[in-house]
Amino acid sequence: MNLREPKKKLRAKVQNKSPLPITLNETEWVVYTAYLTDIGSCIIDSDEIAAVHSMGFFGKGSLSRSYPSFGKARYGAPPLIRNRQWARRQEWSQEVKLLDEEFYQENNYDKNSIKSMKNDDCDANVSNQSTDTKEKEAIEPSNNEKKHDEPDIMEIHVNIPNMIKNKDDKQIINDNEFCEIVPCSEEDVCVLINKESIKDIDQSMVKESDKKILEDHHIDLDNSDNCDSVTASAHIKKRKNNIQGQLLILPDSDSETENYLENIKPRIESESFPVRESLHMTFEETFFLMFGLGCLQLIHFDGTLMDINNAWLYFSKEDTNFVQKYVVYHYFRSKGWVVKPGLKYGGDFLLYKEGPPFYHASYIVIIDVVDADLLTIIPSKSMRKMTWSNLFGLDRLSESAAKEILFAQVLWPSSISLNSGPSSPCMLSEFTVRELLWRRWNPKQNQDVMIVEEEEDEDSC
Repeated sequence: MNLREPKKKLRAKVQNKSPLPITLNETEWVVYTAYLTDIGSCIIDSDEIAAVHSMGFFGKGSLSRSYPSFGKARYGAPPLIRNRQWARRQEWSQEVKLLDEEFYQENNYDKNSIKSMKNDDCDANVSNQSTDTKEKEAIEPSNNEKKHDEPDIMEIHVNIPNMIKNKDDKQIINDNEFCEIVPCSEEDVCVLINKESIKDIDQSMVKESDKKILEDHHIDLDNSDNCDSVTASAHIKKRKNNIQGQLLILPDSDSETENYLENIKPRIESESFPVRESLHMTFEETFFLMFGLGCLQLIHFDGTLMDINNAWLYFSKEDTNFVQKYVVYHYFRSKGWVVKPGLKYGGDFLLYKEGPPFYHASYIVIIDVVDADLLTIIPSKSMRKMTWSNLFGLDRLSESAAKEILFAQVLWPSSISLNSGPSSPCMLSEFTVRELLWRRWNPKQNQDVMIVEEEEDEDSC
């Protein structure tokens, strides 16, 4: 059988990674967390979303076509939304505020008392940190003490919006905004220097990159007066961190506005109601990650952890065709195909080589359930009515989309009841899948075969 070579896509925007979302570390086995939904499961954590989708292309973004890219910055600009989306988010923000006020009124909570409790907790944490630092200083040897020539340096996180301007238009930082001392980091750190020792700093100690950053923010190190007023100098957050929490708002689409490009006036607003995207997976994808790979844990609606047997029973109850669909899904995944839902092409699954970013789908999979002993189709387990007119229409659709139709016949064993199905996933080894490729016979493409058959018939006579 001459199989078609998959059609490769041009200019793939992603790199080809591991075909399965598993990481073989010496110390631990990575397990992702998903939450049960009505149609499958969803992953919320952004790092886990990137790992599960990039390695094996499992799931789909809830607000995107494939990879969850909604609300992410591009080309150094904030996320782009329309004006109507901004207005809708403002309405949602007002609704949340009203719900909070109703909650406080119903439970007789006082916001001021809650804030004071939080401040007391913060003060207690700061005092604990100070006592811990004193104990550490007492334990450390004397040779680790700072030299008198070196300035006292304290490193803390600082937000750029907290910087204010003085009369000379020099940006300074409000000392009242500092509340937490954190360890030093190379990218997200601002260094505070003592005002008494600021004059002793030599210009050679400042790196060239730091000088450029300070010049961009109008900080003059040569002027001692300005140095006295400036309490922060050194590493400032990168540009991508500065645009966090910002939105680039454009007018509504050009179909709704005349002379769209002439009257366009984009603006940047602070994000008042953040919208986060999740990764949605089907029942088959969820159970394959749980049972086939063992790299996923599923959380039930009530917050309890579901094991493999409970997940199998739940999925079989929610979807009557789950057994045969998972058997076919597991079969093709084990052969190295990337299996995605095929509803848009009238089938059950689509088979991709390496993944949708690299190749177009090669096959449209249609599932049939066949008796393993009689090799006849079981009507009670059939997912659709296969008539000749439906087959011809599906064949035309597959040809226009440059794909082929592949029937996956699930041989149902006689040892398993048709009504209840397998009671546990351990019985999946008794199932067998048989492939049947559907093609329309074309005389022009089979002329050589016809000539060879005619010659054989003449020789036999």
